[in-house]
Amino acid sequence: MADRNTQEALAGAVDNVIALPLRQTSLVADIMRDCDSLRQAIVTMQQCLGALGDLIRNLDDRPEEAERLRAHMAELNELLSLRLDQLSLTERLLQEMVRRG
Repeated sequence: MADRNTQEALAGAVDNVIALPLRQTSLVADIMRDCDSLRQAIVTMQQCLGALGDLIRNLDDRPEEAERLRAHMAELNELLSLRLDQLSLTERLLQEMVRRG
């Protein structure tokens, strides 16, 4: 669920993509691999948040603390999801650069 401004900015940027020399195309491919690594790290963090949520369910003796942690985890998960969306849009732009390169 990428924000509309980011999507529109990247959609406009694709129209302005110019062909890259081979050296820069290789750099773009490296960046795309880095994006994939970031994606994997974000997914792992989201899985860890899920495991932490399971642990928090056992905090019956401190419900206020458990609720505070749940709210914080939900916020972190939302931010991670936003970053995944931004990564996807960036990867599409990079793929277009390579395709046109």
